[in-house]
Amino acid sequence: MNLLQEDSHCRTIIHIDMDCFYAQVEMIKNPQLVNVPFGVYQKNIVVTSNYIAREYGIKKCMLISDAQKLCSNLVLVKGEDLHDYRQLSYKVTTHLQSYSRLVERLGLDENFVDVTQLVSEKLNSEDTVLGHIFGDNLEYCECGCKKRLTIGSRIAQDIRDSINKEFKLTCCAGVAHNKLMAKLVGATHKPNQQTIIFPNNAMDLVSSLNELSSIPGIGKSICECLGSIGIKSIEDMQNSTPDKLKTLFPPDKAKYLYNLSYGVDEAPVKATGKPQVIGLEDACRPMTVEREIKDKIEQLLKRLMILLNEDGRVPRTIKLVVRKFDKSSKMSHRETKQCNVNQSIFSGVNGKMLPEASEKRLVKVIMDLFIRIVDIKKPYHITLLGLSFTKFLERATGKHSIAAFLKKDLEVQAITSIENMKDLSQSTGMDLSNSSTDLNTDGSESELEPSPKKKKLSTFIARRYLNTDCPSPSKLNVAELRINCEKISDDSFHCPPNADIEVFRELPKDMQRELWQNYVRERDREERLQVKKPRLNTLLNYFVKN
Repeated sequence: MNLLQEDSHCRTIIHIDMDCFYAQVEMIKNPQLVNVPFGVYQKNIVVTSNYIAREYGIKKCMLISDAQKLCSNLVLVKGEDLHDYRQLSYKVTTHLQSYSRLVERLGLDENFVDVTQLVSEKLNSEDTVLGHIFGDNLEYCECGCKKRLTIGSRIAQDIRDSINKEFKLTCCAGVAHNKLMAKLVGATHKPNQQTIIFPNNAMDLVSSLNELSSIPGIGKSICECLGSIGIKSIEDMQNSTPDKLKTLFPPDKAKYLYNLSYGVDEAPVKATGKPQVIGLEDACRPMTVEREIKDKIEQLLKRLMILLNEDGRVPRTIKLVVRKFDKSSKMSHRETKQCNVNQSIFSGVNGKMLPEASEKRLVKVIMDLFIRIVDIKKPYHITLLGLSFTKFLERATGKHSIAAFLKKDLEVQAITSIENMKDLSQSTGMDLSNSSTDLNTDGSESELEPSPKKKKLSTFIARRYLNTDCPSPSKLNVAELRINCEKISDDSFHCPPNADIEVFRELPKDMQRELWQNYVRERDREERLQVKKPRLNTLLNYFVKN
């Protein structure tokens, strides 16, 4: 079965992989680390190291004690705070989005970039391959993929050069017709190099892999499942059939895994937006008392708020992760609980830390989640805590945001409502000083405690008795919203209520007229769309009506 005929060659995908990313960030922060062997560690693990240290045999996720045996002069840099890594990672992703809107993040140090559109715009450019070429290249497809991928290699070189110039970072790149091939071929020449593969060599690259787990998308658990039906190598997978895989996986999954063994991957590059989860975790020595738990949660929350402020959105849900160690079984297991959080806690926080009162409220919410996970009346040993925010809403900001416009428009309506009530008071002799809307000396609207129902009832009865209807702000006609204004014409215009009057006065007359006319059109449109709300069937309305 020749699956290569089903593999589309029309795309050009570039996989960007930063070289020892954490180590590069630390070298930017401290240039003295450039020429010495050093590793970035978390707890007792060396998570990455620079290439000088790797010459001693130091590898990722190696124990510190083992690393120091290989390199006695190894410099260790603590890397448990991911803030700086995240910051630079998102800057790189944003930079890549200037080449294509289709940029998909993989962790902090990898990105897929679909440059198909950009390639189509450069088909008349030079077609010399830049970088390494995987395979013999004796046969080429006639669909034009050789030309497209060659141009892709030049774009990849431009991307790598611009990243180095902008951020002082080096990276590797793989250029191919699908995501799987781009990721695999990019790893064949490292560091700070790039490699291109043409579709006719895809099978050779996959077959050169030592294990099934070397194929991205096939992890340890899938390998164990495949092993149960006798598939233990890539060759076993290729000699199998999708129907055999369907005994373990759903049909789509079975076909996807089978195609991967032939280098076929039709998965699209999915544009990465803002993260759906913002969180962090911290492993620690066993904690056994509530005071320790609360202190750790307060520390995590402060760090998490820094990430939230940088993101700029407001979360609706908070989640707590707890890892408990069972001394009897010598095993650990994780549990999570989450709950909705009142968004008012984050009001006014934009760019700032939580006020003390809000922080206490949030800590109490988190501690309540902890008590739901752990029975604090019994002995416990907590070895990890994690906090994360999810389900975000965009924060409306700015003077001319929708929220600001509505607030300003409401102030205009409130002033008009007060004027109408004053007129009613003068014509009837009634005292309407107990109005639910009041004005401060600066003219802004303030919130007052609602009057008792008895007073509301008497006011409604008085209005009904006088057969006088005092219009509410929401029912005002357009003409009633125009304060001290004549009938609008092309020669009559005023400062819109959603604009700064001082700035408005400095504008040329034609721009003033245009702003006013735009405001009038929008206002009239909103009025036409306004739907009259039905009156509530409350006891108060019942007695007033009768």
